[in-house]
Amino acid sequence: MPDNYTDGGTALANLLATGYDRYLRFQLRPNPIFRQMVDIHPVSLTNVGPTVTLSIFKEFADLATTPLSETLDVAAVAPPDVDRVTVTVNEYGNANIPTLRLRQLAFTQVDPALADVLGKNMVDTLDKLVQNVLDAGTHVIGKNGGTLASDESSSAFAVNSVASGDKLDSSIVRAAITRLRSRNAPSRDARGTYVAVAHPDAIHDILADTGWLSPHQYVDTSNIYNAEAGTYLGARFVMSPRATVAANSGSVDVYNTYFLGAQALVEAQIAREHTVIGPQTDHLRRFFPMGWLYHGGFAIYRQESIEIAKSSSSIAGL
Repeated sequence: MPDNYTDGGTALANLLATGYDRYLRFQLRPNPIFRQMVDIHPVSLTNVGPTVTLSIFKEFADLATTPLSETLDVAAVAPPDVDRVTVTVNEYGNANIPTLRLRQLAFTQVDPALADVLGKNMVDTLDKLVQNVLDAGTHVIGKNGGTLASDESSSAFAVNSVASGDKLDSSIVRAAITRLRSRNAPSRDARGTYVAVAHPDAIHDILADTGWLSPHQYVDTSNIYNAEAGTYLGARFVMSPRATVAANSGSVDVYNTYFLGAQALVEAQIAREHTVIGPQTDHLRRFFPMGWLYHGGFAIYRQESIEIAKSSSSIAGL
């Protein structure tokens, strides 16, 4: 007579249960990139309000290149009026309310995980607010059917005319950098370089070019931007899959690459981003509010320091 085994398949199956790893891992996400490009902040506010206005004192219109007369006084001239940049401030935030029942029955601690994703939501939201401001930049460059064009060309650049072969290349990079320099846009480091935030699909088409330098060849490690790929033709390239991509009327995916000088963006901050642990106001104290709050806003400070290159990609759709 065969032996009867006391196994977990039949005899004592109810003693076996699925094991779960109590350690929680999180969804993959890109590094926040755009907010680190903000370098202008109000210095001396008269008062807090729903908007914050910054003033830019302009140069005299004409240079005094005519020699003075020995016997006549010079005619005084008035300076041009100041330019103003206005930042609208708003409150932004998000919240979650875990319950007592969830806390008591979950097989792992949920509060640390919720705090982690709320914190990432805060960082990513502020990064997106900056990106939305950048997308409204007025200086644009790219190719239409292989011909380089910009917002200032006689035949102005048109997003809907970007063809599948109008990829980001060295001619677009050189032109973007030249336009920044022609507008006296200040560089972002002592080497005179600018920053280009590019989608990996867009930068794919120029990574094989010669002339790239690794970040460790030109900058102290403490000053490397998140996701910095290297420098090329006067720009430090930073990769971000969050760079705006949108299909045009010809069903071509058009990628934004943001070429930035210093003083491109301003942030007016009434209350910096912070975590909020809400009060328990329910009768049985079963609800535990937590969230984040930010009060401020972003705006373009100098349009001269922003050039947006729009291009297709050979790797789009793969």
